[in-house]
Amino acid sequence: MSETIAKKNIYDKNGVLLLAKDQKTTDAVIAKLKKHGSYEQEAPVNSDIRQSVATFSIALALGERMNIRNDRVLEYSNKVLSTVIFESKTKHWWMFVNALSNYVDWLYTHSIDVAIISLMMAVELGYTDEELWNIGLGAFLHDVGKLLIPKPIIQKPGPLNDMEMVYIRQHCELGMSSLEPFHLPKECTDIVLQHHERLDGSGYPKGLKGDEICRNARIVMIADVVDAITSGRPYKPIQEMDAAIKILRSDEGKYSKEFVSVLEKILE
Repeated sequence: MSETIAKKNIYDKNGVLLLAKDQKTTDAVIAKLKKHGSYEQEAPVNSDIRQSVATFSIALALGERMNIRNDRVLEYSNKVLSTVIFESKTKHWWMFVNALSNYVDWLYTHSIDVAIISLMMAVELGYTDEELWNIGLGAFLHDVGKLLIPKPIIQKPGPLNDMEMVYIRQHCELGMSSLEPFHLPKECTDIVLQHHERLDGSGYPKGLKGDEICRNARIVMIADVVDAITSGRPYKPIQEMDAAIKILRSDEGKYSKEFVSVLEKILE
């Protein structure tokens, strides 16, 4: 999939900015955006708008990568996430949204990808609007603790040594402690703390098992693994979606079979 840079701003028929000039995207996403809007250059784009519309192009790129044919579920999940991000602008945790978009280049995209994948699964499971908002915010902020991990560790282009792994494994608890002062719903903060737990107890930081792990975290852990496998990282090659599903299925006992099946249904 070739990467390109948007040469002009792209708006829909109602004048809503879909993709900001100079934003990275793919040829396939550009082609899809042209169906939704037209090229314009004149309107200025401030940093807040760039940040909010980024979810749209990232969502389209995710849809292409996952080969999601049901545009409705993808667009609805992106709409929910865009609302979550917009409403966060008046909240104290907005500093973390800004920080995620500026710390490491792939971290913001990963945060959006994981949130949208989680939301698609939650929509399929019949979540209410409030439940969607909670899982959307929690999934988006799931890696906020990595803001406190040194960049050389996060961007290391090879295997981590034991000490570096100790640092990485702290990001769940660091994220939880960072968000505690803001009194977010428990449905959000449990995701941040538990998304690296595994149903068989092999995860971290607490080694929780089965139903000790909240439902939202059991969804987000799958979204996190899928995106990590199928998107670029400095330390590993990109794999196809089929490989990601195979890994989820082969790691017996680590992931919810029910939620993996929900993801497969969306991919069909």
